[in-house]
Amino acid sequence: MLNLTSDSPASREEFLNKLRRSSEVRITVLGRTTKKKFSVPVWFVLGGEKVFLVPNTGSDNNWFKDLAENPQIELSIGNASVTSKASLVRDSDEVKKVLDKFREKYRSMWSESYYTKRDVLVQVTV
Repeated sequence: MLNLTSDSPASREEFLNKLRRSSEVRITVLGRTTKKKFSVPVWFVLGGEKVFLVPNTGSDNNWFKDLAENPQIELSIGNASVTSKASLVRDSDEVKKVLDKFREKYRSMWSESYYTKRDVLVQVTV
């Protein structure tokens, strides 16, 4: 298993290459009430070494609320994972820009009904 807790440039690049070839990433966060880790697959877009996630119900989303309390996040693809600190973004212009990238990436699968509240995004540096 490739675990990117060290700052190895080769490992980071390997993980970024996996992201470039994938349509989903599995995120693992700590539940704010249960204090247990849970995982869920989500869509994402990549911008350089940053992964952008948009919760489908915006700031009402449970994993977003969990990250607001504890920003530790693990991103996994197959047998590779990276642990990082999530940054929560509440700027509507930034959210709109990232959603435009989502529409472009997921063009054939995209539906405007997927993202019912568009007020936040999560940014994770790999």
